[in-house]
Amino acid sequence: MKLIKLVLVIMAVAVMTLVLGGNALAFHEEGVAYCAGCHTMHNSQDGQAIVESGQGGYLLRQVDGGSTCLRCHAEYGQRTQTGSGYGGGGDFYWLTKTFTWSAHGHAAESTGDSHGHNVIAADFGLVNTDAKLGTKAPGGTYDRELSCASCHDPHGNENYLLLRGDGDTFHGADFPDAPIAVSPGRVTNYLSTSSSKHPVSDTEHPAYGSGMSKWCAGCHTDFIGGLSSRMHPADVEMNSTYIDNYNYYESTSNPEGGTPSASYLELVPFQTGDTTTAGLDIESTDGPGAGAQVFCLSCHRAHASAFPDAGRWFFESEDLSAESHPESTDGGVTGNDVLNSYYGKSITERFGEGQRPLCNKCHVKDINSGSHGG
Repeated sequence: MKLIKLVLVIMAVAVMTLVLGGNALAFHEEGVAYCAGCHTMHNSQDGQAIVESGQGGYLLRQVDGGSTCLRCHAEYGQRTQTGSGYGGGGDFYWLTKTFTWSAHGHAAESTGDSHGHNVIAADFGLVNTDAKLGTKAPGGTYDRELSCASCHDPHGNENYLLLRGDGDTFHGADFPDAPIAVSPGRVTNYLSTSSSKHPVSDTEHPAYGSGMSKWCAGCHTDFIGGLSSRMHPADVEMNSTYIDNYNYYESTSNPEGGTPSASYLELVPFQTGDTTTAGLDIESTDGPGAGAQVFCLSCHRAHASAFPDAGRWFFESEDLSAESHPESTDGGVTGNDVLNSYYGKSITERFGEGQRPLCNKCHVKDINSGSHGG
């Protein structure tokens, strides 16, 4: 009898753990997702007749792998209809947007396929590979149409955001250990009614420790060489000059008036250098300290952005407040594209008139005197 009571108590605790344990029921965690969430055994869901098309390979419920992922993740903010997915990785919406304008009497454009990683998800309007590169990763050997599963393991693992890693090989990519980082949450759609939405900001954002650039180099092998190979250094420690620049820079109009404890800028993140997640804080507003590193995501979004090369800002402008694209007069602009491009803030509102490129957060080349240099 005592044994039966003990077994019942253990079962009750296990049930309560599943109900109250937060991530215990998270769909992908630890490879325990229910298979029918993504796959169909007989291609005849909900009493429909068996058909020869309509579902993807591997018995997926949607037409392709990317569509199967976005069946849920579009609602989380990874592919909205408006560009209001304000997550750290960016919104795949921007892959569908091409902007055109006139500059110095010449036609200019930023094409949708240049705005990020060209995942294929036909059910959500994502159907194009890169017009110049096709299916091949620049600076690397990965060669296949992209899907969410090119970077994330849909069956679950213990890595940051289920990223592939730890020696995984995938269509020419060789992934090292997954990066050390923590995320504020999965629901990032600014317009979401979810009480758990986490659009990123300077006060709530992914916290990056180390290893992200090395992980990106699993596909983009040649892009991590540093200045000797004419590449901007990545996964490299910032020296004291750059640390000071970052910590005191607020804007072109106030390049030295900031304070280190309130200098974090989500538009220009850094890695802390931590090799475990114990010291990472998603609400930290501190700027970089000793051991901090510049990395790929200091300048780029992982998924997509409104700007060429998945930039966090418009790289080709001398004056972000006046020359950043998209702007309201551009061809292709609809809805709140301009506002959403900088995550709900205008450059003028955030930094003031005449703000120069945000490379200056580290380099401070937008003033003629008094800068820390670097």
